[in-house]
Amino acid sequence: MNPSSALLILVVCGVASAFTTTSSLAQLRPKSATSFDNEPIGFTPSPATLSRTRLAASPLEVIDPSYNLALGSLALGAVFGVPGSPLKSKLSAFLGGIPLTLFGLFLAFQTTTLRFTLDDENFALVRSNLESTGENVVVGGENVWSYKSFVNYDMFPSRNFPILVYFKETQTPEENWNVGPGEQANSEEAIAKGAVPGQVHFFPAIANTEDLIKGFEKHGCAKIE
Repeated sequence: MNPSSALLILVVCGVASAFTTTSSLAQLRPKSATSFDNEPIGFTPSPATLSRTRLAASPLEVIDPSYNLALGSLALGAVFGVPGSPLKSKLSAFLGGIPLTLFGLFLAFQTTTLRFTLDDENFALVRSNLESTGENVVVGGENVWSYKSFVNYDMFPSRNFPILVYFKETQTPEENWNVGPGEQANSEEAIAKGAVPGQVHFFPAIANTEDLIKGFEKHGCAKIE
């Protein structure tokens, strides 16, 4: 083989090697979280899909779970139901012990399987694996709410003794605002006392409520003092 032929073979091999390396890097490069490259031409993602994509792409804060409410309910159930308790009787065990114990177990399950999350734009209730919980069982729609839609939030009965997380928003269609507790919360009497119309939500305090409040404050959620 003459020198010219050898040089030509080396050049061809070098180009082929460079092309292979570039192609491999392209295959290994991660796709963007907002990519819809594999969808057919003309594909338009649904608003729910775009919402989940934005949620996944934004910096996400997951509020730590809190078992305080579940443990408190189980403790009260034990006080009313365990042998030797001064409050134990057949009546107290049936009316207090059993319901409180079952409620405590339910709260423990909810605390284990659900999470509150905060991203740049939204507050959400999701599963512990950060997947959607589906539609809200009362008014429909995903359990994701824009901070801009908040008109009030609080902890009941108090911030120091939180049992329920409460907030009110205007993102839900107005025709649903008077469903359940909303009828009283949006009454003429409530509005006259300073309430702002909106959809009412209550959740058990199954997360660190101090971190949740700090998150609401950080993102400028409206609150009636």
